[in-house]
Amino acid sequence: MSGAIIMTAKRYGRLYAIETISRTPTALVSQTKRRPVTFDIWHQRFGHAAPETIREMAVKTLVDGLNITGELTMGGRCEDCIFGKHSTHPFNDNGYQETEILERTHIDIWGPSPTQSAGGTSYFMLLMDGHSSYRTVAFLKTKSADVTLNIFETYHNEAERQTGKKLKRVRLDMGREWYNKAWKEYRKWYGLIFEFTTPYVHQQNGTAERSLRTILDGVRTAMAESGLPTKYWADAVQTMVYVWNLVPSSR
Repeated sequence: MSGAIIMTAKRYGRLYAIETISRTPTALVSQTKRRPVTFDIWHQRFGHAAPETIREMAVKTLVDGLNITGELTMGGRCEDCIFGKHSTHPFNDNGYQETEILERTHIDIWGPSPTQSAGGTSYFMLLMDGHSSYRTVAFLKTKSADVTLNIFETYHNEAERQTGKKLKRVRLDMGREWYNKAWKEYRKWYGLIFEFTTPYVHQQNGTAERSLRTILDGVRTAMAESGLPTKYWADAVQTMVYVWNLVPSSR
């Protein structure tokens, strides 16, 4: 605006090499736009920087030429920021809340563990009742279809006999350990409804995955407190599941 030189450069062929530059912070884009513009436009010019940052720059006059007309706030949420900065698409489904025992069981597998357990296992399979949040855990050396189905069959029989109710639905991801001929035949024989989640959409199996996180957070804490070798991780998992089954659930 004042005609001050902010930068000098020397041409080499078709390129310009900057030789000197002013030490005064300057909004260079404003040199071609002399008129004050709205806060939203400056948000775009600064590469969609945080509005709080741009507001601070304006209030504290940290940059020459930052002339803003109107309020120092965005006119609304920047849709381009929402699209470009989200790591995953928003998940707005609040989910269905089960109203009775065994209405739906959520299942997931964790592993392989970096360290084999003292019992020689590398995985654990979590089965969680959606209504009561009661958890059952089993430890596996492999997560083959035969192994996982045997564990599920044991859980299925015990759960129905102990509660007097019938299991209706099972929520699973699209892992090969579930999505196979053996599990399909079992489902048809017992009339179960398997709810397979969309691949890579972890939110749809969020109940089981969040429970896994709760258990593993407790395991890491307990292992750090006890100082036990990492090979006892399975014992810590079993302990955490036992303890959390005694803690009241928000469900």
